[in-house]
Amino acid sequence: MSSKIPRFDNLKALIVEDNPINRKMLQHTLKNIGIVSDTAENGLIGFDMAKKGRYDVIFMDIQMPVMNGVEATKAIIEYEKSNSLPHTPIIAVTANTSTGDTYLKEGLDGFVPKPVNLDRFISVLKDILGDKIKESPTTVLIYKRTKIESRILEEIVKQLNYEVKSANNLEELLSIDFRDYNISLIDRVSSDRIHGEINRMVESSNIKSILFIDKDIEVSNQDRRIHSLIRYNFTNYKDVETSLKKLTSL
Repeated sequence: MSSKIPRFDNLKALIVEDNPINRKMLQHTLKNIGIVSDTAENGLIGFDMAKKGRYDVIFMDIQMPVMNGVEATKAIIEYEKSNSLPHTPIIAVTANTSTGDTYLKEGLDGFVPKPVNLDRFISVLKDILGDKIKESPTTVLIYKRTKIESRILEEIVKQLNYEVKSANNLEELLSIDFRDYNISLIDRVSSDRIHGEINRMVESSNIKSILFIDKDIEVSNQDRRIHSLIRYNFTNYKDVETSLKKLTSL
């Protein structure tokens, strides 16, 4: 397993898509490669958001109500020209791949066919945003309540070719910027107040996370919402490998 994944860090995208399921899936795909995003449900809303916000790239569905993708693209380009603004690349996301060249002639900078294939998606992004891509190792933040468990888990994760940072205590954990990591592996602490603070840090960082719990701990709905996986405490190599593979496929 390679520890290198394409990352487009510090970028912001606008997704213009009328289908809520497609919006969610595309937003999830972007999140996995380091791109934060806003969404708009039709071309007119997308045009207004493009005028107000500064985006690095716009993903544009074509068939939409109110204003379709081609109309919205032309409106954005005209607004940029009228206000002497730099052009924001616009990528068509469409099920009609046979007309890809047509979209380019209409002013779009690229197109990705639906359903979105990750390799094709990344290839288009590299072509358009190549100067902003960087190869980054997958970095894992670990917090275990005992040093022995921490060391065992750290060694397992290193053997799986990830970069690792272990917090030695709660004070250190709470001082860490979770946004510097791709994955967190964290024990459920006994203090509800501190646990709540850790949950807020995980949620605000948008990273994937495994929460380790004892068997007598009741899992809250908030924990299920914030953490990608919830597991009973373990230090078995195969269990860790399986869980990380599942995590990176989410």
